Amino acid sequence: MPTTEWINCGLVRILAGTLVIATLVAGCSSDPVDAVPAAALAPPTTTVASPDPRVETETPSPQATPSPAPLSVDQAARRYLGIVRPYNIALERLEQAINGGQPVTVLRRRAAQVATANKTQIRHLTDTAWPRALRGPVGQLEAESLTAQRHWLLAARARTRDTLIQEVLNAARHDGKPAVGKIRALLHLEQYDEEDYS
Repeated sequence: MPTTEWINCGLVRILAGTLVIATLVAGCSSDPVDAVPAAALAPPTTTVASPDPRVETETPSPQATPSPAPLSVDQAARRYLGIVRPYNIALERLEQAINGGQPVTVLRRRAAQVATANKTQIRHLTDTAWPRALRGPVGQLEAESLTAQRHWLLAARARTRDTLIQEVLNAARHDGKPAVGKIRALLHLEQYDEEDYS
């Protein structure tokens, strides 16, 4: 009767043999595993029609454009206010509808408008070439806005007023107020005042 040691030794030989065969099979491929085709490394080209129909000319496609230069502080201040205005207006309208006792159908529509404005705000905050000092706080605001977005979408689908209000409160926990304060200070803007958006 074979011993455990003999069985383990046989098992090791089988596994080692399988590994050698697998390595040989993988090594028989004519393409190196890490090789990248030369065509993938070449810049993309565009075929251009020539005045002579027998000749086609290939011209390199334009390379990726460099990132735009960061905005000046004055430009960034105007851009920031333009980006956040639609969101702040939608938010104030939702708040007024809630405080005014509007039916849940109206509240859902207002919450959907906030979600849409927030999504647009996130995109514009991300796509703007902010001055270096603003990048951190703007990134924090983006992150908070992204977290809040889930709650705005849930509020827009809420079946009851209480559920909608709970999701609005959940979203409000991610209002980015500390980041907004830093951004406004760095841009020499007055602090947020909801009266500006009502």
